[in-house]
Amino acid sequence: MLCILFKLLHRGLKSGFIFLFLCCSFIETHAQGVTRYAIVNLEYILNSIPDYAKAQEELNNYSLKLQADIDAVYLEVTELQSKYNADKVFLTPSMREQREKEIAAKENHARQLQQQYFGTNGALFAKREELVKPLQDEVLAVIKDVAKEGNFGMVVDVSADNSVVYFDAKLDKSDVILRKLGYSVKKQEE
Repeated sequence: MLCILFKLLHRGLKSGFIFLFLCCSFIETHAQGVTRYAIVNLEYILNSIPDYAKAQEELNNYSLKLQADIDAVYLEVTELQSKYNADKVFLTPSMREQREKEIAAKENHARQLQQQYFGTNGALFAKREELVKPLQDEVLAVIKDVAKEGNFGMVVDVSADNSVVYFDAKLDKSDVILRKLGYSVKKQEE
């Protein structure tokens, strides 16, 4: 392509204008293809929102309560097992079988509780959806607005990706996001 452009340049001034036009078009086309980036620290943003901290605390307390329920069932299993081991020699075969079934049923109940509480569609997940997700959705909506306003093709969360080695602080839009959400901005330590 450069050879053709140089030949055109040698043919005269008229060709020079064509060459200049082609160069400008090439530069403009190349410039339009450049993606602008912005950086956010989602962890910093969320931790700066008081409602998020309250939601996290409530979620942690709820998780501890659920775990305590499961631990109580496992404690019952341990007690049943200990009592069974102590009484085993005095039990008839049918009584042993009855106690073993009772212990197995309790263990199964504990596993079901674990799944019910901590599974992918469990109670903790539902509570998280209720408490934390609306805040995260609000933050993500503002991030999208800032990206559109700033004509950013990509916004990278540096708190989630350990592969970011360096970024220019001018690209960090975390404080802009916080201000748009209506929160005061803490000065980040560098």
